[in-house]
Amino acid sequence: MNRLFGAFAVLAGVIIIITSGFFINTNTARTVGNLLSLSMEYAEKGDFQNAEISIEKAKNQWEKNMETMLLFISHGKLDEIEKTINTACSYIKSREISLYKAECISAHLLIDNFKNVEYPNINNIF
Repeated sequence: MNRLFGAFAVLAGVIIIITSGFFINTNTARTVGNLLSLSMEYAEKGDFQNAEISIEKAKNQWEKNMETMLLFISHGKLDEIEKTINTACSYIKSREISLYKAECISAHLLIDNFKNVEYPNINNIF
């Protein structure tokens, strides 16, 4: 009987870990995606100071949760998103708007793909 309770405890622990990883990853991706969109809107309006602040917030949010996300996702995907955000951040600081927008769009697409991979569906299983 103790083995059965132990097995249920392990199963409950695994479910809790997987669920928390899912929520951490999707919430971080959603927050960073929203900040990227906001930053792009500011840049299109010519408000480069707020665009820079928003992209810095996105970068900080991503870096803050990256260690936790690395427990659940491979380094390659997360590093690629981080690199794209950092590149966009450097472009907005140098006021290279067309390159900045391209990097923001690229980061947004990578984040959307990252979120889609997290949701369980038949395509992600096989």
